[in-house]
Amino acid sequence: MNLFKGNIAIIGAGSGGSALLSVILHDNNITIAGITDSDPDAPGLQLARRHGIPIAGHFRELLEKRPDIVVNVTGDEGLISEIMRMKAPETEVIDGRRMLFVCSLLEKSLHAQGEVKRLLEETKELYRIGVSLTSADSLEEALETLLSEALRTVRAPAGSIALYNETDDTLTLKALQGFSPAFSRVSRWTRRDGGMTDHILSKRVPTVIPDTEKHSFIDNQVLLNEGARSIVAVPLFANDRVVGILYIDDFTVRDWSQKEVEFLTLLGIQAAFAIEKFRLISAISETRSYLENVLDTTADIVITTDTGRRIVEFNKGASRVLGYTKEEMTGREVEELWVRPEERGEIMAILERDGYVAGYETQLKAKDGRPIDVSLTLTILKDSDGRMLGTVGISKDITEKKKLERAIEERNAELHELNEKLEEKVFERTKEIERANRELERSNKLKSQFIATMSHELRTPLNSILGFSELLLDDVYGALEEKQKRHVQNIYNSGSHLLQLINNILDIAKIESGKMELHYESFSLAHAVAEVETVIRSLADRKKQEMRVRIPGDLPPVKADRVKFKQILYNLLSNAVKFTPEGGAITLEASVVGGSGLPPFAHTLEVFSEKAEFLVFSIEDTGIGIRAEDRERIFSEFEQGDSSYSRKYEGTGLGLALTKRLVALHGGEIAVESEENVGSRFTFIIPLFDGVVAGEPLRRPFRPVEEFPAQDVEVVKSKRSKSPLILVVEDDPSTSEVLTLYLAQAGYRIAHAYSGIEAVHRIKELKPFAVLLDVMLPEKDGWEILQEVKSDPETKDIPVIISSVIDNRELGFALGASDYLVKPVDRTTLLKKLQELSFDTKKVRKSVTILCIDDNQEVLELLTSILEPAGYNVITSGSGQEGIDKAASCKPDLIILDLMMPEVDGFEVVQKLKDSPVTDDIPIFILTAKDLSVEDRLRLAGKIESFVQKSHFTKEDLLEYIKDLEVTYPARAGFLDEVSGLFDHSYFQIRLAQEVSRAKRYRNTFTTLIIDLDNFTEYIRVHGITRANICIRKVADILRKGLRGSDTVVRCGIDEFGVVLTNTPKESAEAVAKRFLAYIEGYPFFGEEAMPQGCITGSAAVVNYPQDASTPEEIIFKAHQILRKVKENGGKKVGMYER
Repeated sequence: MNLFKGNIAIIGAGSGGSALLSVILHDNNITIAGITDSDPDAPGLQLARRHGIPIAGHFRELLEKRPDIVVNVTGDEGLISEIMRMKAPETEVIDGRRMLFVCSLLEKSLHAQGEVKRLLEETKELYRIGVSLTSADSLEEALETLLSEALRTVRAPAGSIALYNETDDTLTLKALQGFSPAFSRVSRWTRRDGGMTDHILSKRVPTVIPDTEKHSFIDNQVLLNEGARSIVAVPLFANDRVVGILYIDDFTVRDWSQKEVEFLTLLGIQAAFAIEKFRLISAISETRSYLENVLDTTADIVITTDTGRRIVEFNKGASRVLGYTKEEMTGREVEELWVRPEERGEIMAILERDGYVAGYETQLKAKDGRPIDVSLTLTILKDSDGRMLGTVGISKDITEKKKLERAIEERNAELHELNEKLEEKVFERTKEIERANRELERSNKLKSQFIATMSHELRTPLNSILGFSELLLDDVYGALEEKQKRHVQNIYNSGSHLLQLINNILDIAKIESGKMELHYESFSLAHAVAEVETVIRSLADRKKQEMRVRIPGDLPPVKADRVKFKQILYNLLSNAVKFTPEGGAITLEASVVGGSGLPPFAHTLEVFSEKAEFLVFSIEDTGIGIRAEDRERIFSEFEQGDSSYSRKYEGTGLGLALTKRLVALHGGEIAVESEENVGSRFTFIIPLFDGVVAGEPLRRPFRPVEEFPAQDVEVVKSKRSKSPLILVVEDDPSTSEVLTLYLAQAGYRIAHAYSGIEAVHRIKELKPFAVLLDVMLPEKDGWEILQEVKSDPETKDIPVIISSVIDNRELGFALGASDYLVKPVDRTTLLKKLQELSFDTKKVRKSVTILCIDDNQEVLELLTSILEPAGYNVITSGSGQEGIDKAASCKPDLIILDLMMPEVDGFEVVQKLKDSPVTDDIPIFILTAKDLSVEDRLRLAGKIESFVQKSHFTKEDLLEYIKDLEVTYPARAGFLDEVSGLFDHSYFQIRLAQEVSRAKRYRNTFTTLIIDLDNFTEYIRVHGITRANICIRKVADILRKGLRGSDTVVRCGIDEFGVVLTNTPKESAEAVAKRFLAYIEGYPFFGEEAMPQGCITGSAAVVNYPQDASTPEEIIFKAHQILRKVKENGGKKVGMYER
């Protein structure tokens, strides 16, 4: 600060004058005119001499110089007056006291100038250091420079800089000076609570420590070992984040000045800027490297341009496709690459309008001049303010695609021309093929009709032959003599042989026409082989042959048609027994082999795969062998190795032909190795697993056959008046008689119907437990009977078992049949089917009445003889109309109906029974020799319960089917709980078994709920049994209304209900159970408020198949386990099974 400018003259050079002179000497704005004093040795004069200041002898000399100011410091008041008198007008006079104040101001001004000078020096120093930091090539170099300058400026011997990582709370040493090498060994350390680093970071201001021994938090032993006694620690900030610490150390106790601390703080700011700068440089470098790698690794052409259309970026993909290097193209105009440069302007217009260009097909020019077809995507490149910086274009090389498109276009043109020429020839050839196809269809239809007719005409008499011979052998009519028994046995054996021959012929015909059914299921090989072995071993024992079976115990289950699979084994093993002399040996072996281990002949399989697994069976014998020229021929129909074999060994030559076709149906192959007079080895291979769902048949239509007339037979009654009644509807007397004897012997009561009309009448009249129905009946066929019975409310629940010469179960079931037997009817099968319809005879139940409608009296007698001994009431009808009348009047529980009857055939009987409200609920069982057409099946759809061919019919089959119908129609069989109106616990066990079997077969799931009423015993005690029954009925109603049609609810006990939820996972079932419990708890049952232990609530257990249990018994056991735990914990909740 300048107080004034001008000349000053000083009068008096004593101590005051000397002090004034020393102050104004350094002020360049003040000129000293001179100084005077009477004492030549005054200190002010000596100072003046040293600096060349003029010295006057008298004050008058000074006044003559006309100074701006005259300062009198002599203290002589009289001198002031004289000076005032002699001075020039413009000269100002100041005395000593005023001058002291002026000197004080001058001194402060000089001090301020010095401070400013110092600050300027510091600023210059900081600028110099900043320049050094800016020019540093690395962060380490910048920090080393900054540390050196800091130590030099504050004259400190040692220091360091550490970077702070906030993520893991660690510091890393980056710069170090003045310490021993041991100090640098600890280059990284973690912030520790209460330590020096924690203290510095927590305060976030410079920390000054004059003496380390006086601060307990200075416990860094490495630092103390270096001898540091005084420290200044400055946190380094970047965007309010601590990024490091600057440490300045002294090895002696030191009082750091405020200016030193401030200077170090300024250096800290520069250090933080340097750290952040190099961090950003590193991040930018990494990002740039990443983007360059992305651009260079893509196969597409990527080019960026500036606003002047000059190329800025040219990636390696562009270099590979176009042949230019980045250096060659950078800075050049992008239009140089275009085959048509004018296109660039068109594209830029689109870009300005839409903001982008996508999939624009054009051509770029390669370095060698080749045109490159590309698909271009172009966008605008903008800065953060939205200003255009240029463009970025990505071009995909589509040269090969374009070549292919052009080639396809040329080829299409050629093909179009060729097609025009071929159309006429194809049209002519198509006409020829159509004519040939019509001839083939006609031939095939005639063949199928012939086979269907022969099937019926041959199987119908065989039904009686086999049925009555079996009854004679069972001593139904009394004991036979040995010779008689032998003759009857010969009749039975010959009939069985003839039936096998017929079945083989028909099976081959079915396979050829694609109508063979395969019912796939998963079964144990060991069990299937054991069943076959039991039969074959008895044949081998007669010829004293050794039979060896080598089946590993660990073979997995196979998925195939169990019956057809066993037939393959029967055919091959019986052949081996037949063609092996007495005392020979037969060996059966099985194994599972991967695709790579199969013999060469199996490599042609459609399902062949080296990763797949196959079942390999071999049957080896020590028989007569096969000549090489005959080995292929033996698999043809009616062919044997030698024509003389048929005379010597019997047989038709159909067995191996059928076997080969059955193996092929399973996706397999069969081959033979043989040496004449040594033996043979047959090997067949089938896939271990097949894509067909287990239990799902390959359904094929059947051909119609002609009907045949019916005859009447008498009704046969069982000795037990209350046993189930079976109505046999069969127009063939012998078949009817056989069935009657089967059923009567089994304890059933039998009624007959011999025509369709009689069958419908008798079903309504008798209300039998079941109807055994032939399809081919006079008047009405079995399908009509079935339809009529199922449409009548009074008869619709009577089970109907169809007995027919053809196997057409699917149609029978679709029409409402309870089961289906194929004629000839086997007694064992018939009785087994009927037993499945029956209850345990020890339980109190209603008597089951079965109406049998068949115009064949023998069939009716056979059915009666089978059913009455099994405990059924049997009503028979020899015609369709009679069967209808009896069904209406008797209301049987089941109708067995033949379809082929005079006057009213089985179809009409079914239709009338189902149309009548009296009989529409009676189940109908079709038992017929008729092969069904598609139309026949449609007529029976939804009206019958079962369909059985008479050719396959046995006593056991019939009883089995009727027993099944008892389960299917529990209300008619007496499975109802009278209080709740629901099915009872017996039906629950059967229903669970059915659902487990179904779920296992189709790989489905279902869930069982057991719901128990809480406090129900107390409710009975308080309100009595009548009110309790009303409560049970209401709960049953709640449960019934809350279920789907496919679900089942039963009353399992006094206060317990069971629910089967089909196709329902465990989680969904839990929600259903909770909903039921909420309904029960919320319903206002009578008198609940009077119960001391609370209202009626429910507890539930949820068990899933197969997740929690795999058998009906296990399901019920685990459900009750869960219920006990729920009850112990207070009830009113849903319990889930947990492993």
